[in-house]
Amino acid sequence: MHGALHALPVQAVAATPDSLAALTGANILVFDRRTGTLKAALDARIDARPGAPHGPGAPSAVFPRLCAFSPSGQHLAVASDDKILRVWHIDAIEYGREVMLQRLAKRAGTLQWVSSADGDEVVVADKFGDVWSFVVGATPTQDVADAADEAEASLHPRLGHVSMVTCLAFLPSDNATEPSTIVTCDRDEHIRLSRWGARRAAHVVEQYLLGSRSCVGAVIALPADRAAHAGLPSSERPVLISSDGGACLRVWCSTERKYQLRATVHLDAEKLASYMRVDAATERRRERAASNLALQGAFDPAAPEPDAKRRKRADDAEDGEAAPPNGLSLVIQHLELFAADERDWLLVRIEGAEAVFVVPLDALAQNAANVDMVVCHVGAPVLQTALVCAPGEAPELWTCCDDRPGMGAGPALRKWVWHDGAFSACTVDAPEPLAELVRDAPVTQEGEVPAPEPGTTLVAVARTPRALAPLATLSKLCLYSQVMTWPKPPQANPDGSPFTSLFLHQRTESVARDMVERFQSGKRAAGRAKNQASIQQQFGGDK
Repeated sequence: MHGALHALPVQAVAATPDSLAALTGANILVFDRRTGTLKAALDARIDARPGAPHGPGAPSAVFPRLCAFSPSGQHLAVASDDKILRVWHIDAIEYGREVMLQRLAKRAGTLQWVSSADGDEVVVADKFGDVWSFVVGATPTQDVADAADEAEASLHPRLGHVSMVTCLAFLPSDNATEPSTIVTCDRDEHIRLSRWGARRAAHVVEQYLLGSRSCVGAVIALPADRAAHAGLPSSERPVLISSDGGACLRVWCSTERKYQLRATVHLDAEKLASYMRVDAATERRRERAASNLALQGAFDPAAPEPDAKRRKRADDAEDGEAAPPNGLSLVIQHLELFAADERDWLLVRIEGAEAVFVVPLDALAQNAANVDMVVCHVGAPVLQTALVCAPGEAPELWTCCDDRPGMGAGPALRKWVWHDGAFSACTVDAPEPLAELVRDAPVTQEGEVPAPEPGTTLVAVARTPRALAPLATLSKLCLYSQVMTWPKPPQANPDGSPFTSLFLHQRTESVARDMVERFQSGKRAAGRAKNQASIQQQFGGDK
């Protein structure tokens, strides 16, 4: 007897002036952005049935996570949990007709396109810290399995970090098609400028940008003319804006061909935290529940942890102080520039927040604290955004959110249009199936769709773009990897720390104490104590 089935969320979205791509747990969907008509729909799997084929020859991707359109808008790249990068031409999105199918050593964490002399080039940073690039051909791959094997044999990373690469950007060259420099950032506070150019000589490090005190989750290169218009120093090279943790932005300007820190801008951490709906500790428990095959029921985030694993935050807090929220972390994971109302604005997305934030670019010209922000309240944790700035049109923002039961209210996909200094929700008059994504998803009762086959956790329905799954499957779906892996205890630094509020200072002290407690009570410490007891007993111990 199966219970009620629920639609899976839209976990990723990408857009161009002409096309809109949305990834759900079941499908890769491509729409015409202006009319809403469906161009292509590809089925995908979450959990394969026993004996189902795997690898490049499988008929579909296994839970696609990332998608991006090429600069020309002619190609769509999709990276999924099966560690395969698939690229299609926008007019031929069909399994078996990929223009490129590439096996990756690790799962992709960042996916970005860049123009080159040979055409569109897709750049991938994986979870291990390596960065790869692939030039995309113009003709479909004839044998995708053989092509993947051949490409894997000659695969070499362009560069690597000793930590997880979180984001990347490119600096244009003065007189060449290829960018001159690639900017890569990681969770260990590193910002690295490496040579790119026609030779892709990313092993040559040009400069490190030092001064960050926490994970660098987002970076953006501003054109020099737009940076100067916002009051930043005039220079021939772009201005870099990087995030520092979850409440700080740093501005880097070029002086004599070297970048230096120009300004540090602190966002209102208390205000940002008020929109957080995702708890890092809870998401770790959700991930453990997903890997526990013995747990057949739904994961309840409100249920307390077992006494052996429960963190004693109340005891750690000083008398009279409230303990910080369980696992609360702020992570800026995306920055994007757009122009509106004769000003330049910076879109800031924080993982797990039920809103996106907009900061005027001229507010970053000098050191500041608690700068003004425009808040676009979505109503549920935002998973990804896609910003479209078409000529002659107002900036358009597409947001996909976590609309699983208990996570928030609102449609899985929503359109916003900039008007009077803020993004306003816009009604989408579109035919099915886009209309289903931009309205609240109803709960589908058992009997209206075919029952799941034994061994599956997903029910694909032909008449809907969103697959259905039991609540137990949805409740254990992990969608917030950054908030679990990126944040580290920030360093206390009165003259430049990105976290100066009492709220996050308490959080830092609590995390540090928890780390020490877990280390001292861990298996390594227990093993050392056992060895010391054995040595003491054999050599000179008390009789």
